[in-house]
Amino acid sequence: MSVNKNKGPVINPALCRCCHSIKKCRLLTAEYEFNGCKEVYADMFMDIFGLLLPHLDGDSMDCCICATCVSRLREASEFRKQVLQSEQLFLDSRLKENDKNVMLEIKIEPTCDLDTRDNSDHSADHHDISDSETDTKKPHIKEPIAVNNSKVKSLKRTRNGHKVDGKQLCTAGKIQRLHNKMEKLLKPETPAEKTQPEKLSVPIDQNRMALINTVIIVTYSYVCPFFNRISFYYCFYCKDQFTSPVELREHTLSHDSKLFENTIEHNKIPIVDITRIDCRLCQEKIDDVDTFKKHITSKHQKILYPVTNEFLKFKLTANNLTCTECDAVFAFFDSLKKHMIEHFGTHTCDECGARFIELSLLRSHIKKTHNKVDANYPCEICGKNLKSKYSMGLHVATVHEKKPTINCYKCDAAFLSYALRNRHLIEVHGDKRTFPCKLCDKVYNRRKTLMEHHRRSHLKVFNHQCELCAQTFYLPSSLQEHMAIHRGERNFKCEQCDKSYPGLKSLQCHMRSHKR
Repeated sequence: MSVNKNKGPVINPALCRCCHSIKKCRLLTAEYEFNGCKEVYADMFMDIFGLLLPHLDGDSMDCCICATCVSRLREASEFRKQVLQSEQLFLDSRLKENDKNVMLEIKIEPTCDLDTRDNSDHSADHHDISDSETDTKKPHIKEPIAVNNSKVKSLKRTRNGHKVDGKQLCTAGKIQRLHNKMEKLLKPETPAEKTQPEKLSVPIDQNRMALINTVIIVTYSYVCPFFNRISFYYCFYCKDQFTSPVELREHTLSHDSKLFENTIEHNKIPIVDITRIDCRLCQEKIDDVDTFKKHITSKHQKILYPVTNEFLKFKLTANNLTCTECDAVFAFFDSLKKHMIEHFGTHTCDECGARFIELSLLRSHIKKTHNKVDANYPCEICGKNLKSKYSMGLHVATVHEKKPTINCYKCDAAFLSYALRNRHLIEVHGDKRTFPCKLCDKVYNRRKTLMEHHRRSHLKVFNHQCELCAQTFYLPSSLQEHMAIHRGERNFKCEQCDKSYPGLKSLQCHMRSHKR
């Protein structure tokens, strides 16, 4: 049994009590943390379904639940809250109607003939006869009258000599009892929820709360949201590219922070640089997110929900980067971002145990890694298997038939590759598609080439290391050629002098000697 940080014990393998599958599981009786809230799955079953699961005190192997069933249990819990909230709204609206007036259906039974009803000297027998005769001659008259909500019980009274029986169409007392029950079910359990200034009319989940908090923090502070790809930083608002964190922060200040709410993607966790926080509404200097949240709620009366870790926090520097959670140091931002999974990776793959920060990343991982579609569209020319009919057709057109499939958006020309189209745009249409390096004097006509140059020449991103001599390489193919040296392999042979070499580059260098 292992223990994940901030998550609780995990048993692998174990039998899930809910789906009867054997996989990595969690204990039903242990306490786990999810989105800042504590949860015990056995208690959740009791609260949601009224199920008291037996035999939970024995062997831990028999008291487990898998991650898939946990997610379904959480969905059931959210659905229960949604139903309770909706019922409360329904009952509130019905009570408002009944607070005005309740329409009652009144059944009028005359006690005497209409011509003699004002005569008070008739006997009881005469009254009985008149009543019976009237019932046989005339139908009952239904008269709607308005009665105050406090008098909506069944009525029996006399009106102008008539006996009146009230039968209400809408029972306000029953609605009131249901309303009180719904209020009891929806009563907040934590002090933080009791401090909310007003009751929410619709259910709000943790992700929505985190999004609202993030918008307020970014709008009213100097934190810097950004995007990242490989080793470049991109402006959150205009997507401009930067290699210097200082330039990124200075540029972001030129944008209105109120645009953040309309720009943020609701299904992704934002990444934010918190090197400078401070308050935009006053001159207060603040260097901690939690301190800023207390400041913005107490001094400026902004409403924040009791949610922590609304976004991924970074402190970007030009050299080594430090984790804001554990002070670990990393040379590259990509390495630091992967490290953040250890702190915020709440979504776990049941198949391989990989953890992810976002649910969409977990789903993409499962689709690509564990539910791979078998290639079943073979190319009739070369035999290569493609995953779809479209991919097979595109392969035949571009590889074998050499049909240009990439069109120019300024004319009718078509090309085999994007590089050829870019060259066409420069030479024919006069586009200035140049990407200069900000750290040296090199200029490239493709952004991808510039990024490769930056990683290789300036960042020295050599992630492929030889296990025998610790030498590092930028490309995996370079590492494979290097490993041939350790194995003594010489698979690249010169056709002119029969000399052999371990790598293709070595052979190409040798071939130049024959051309001199």
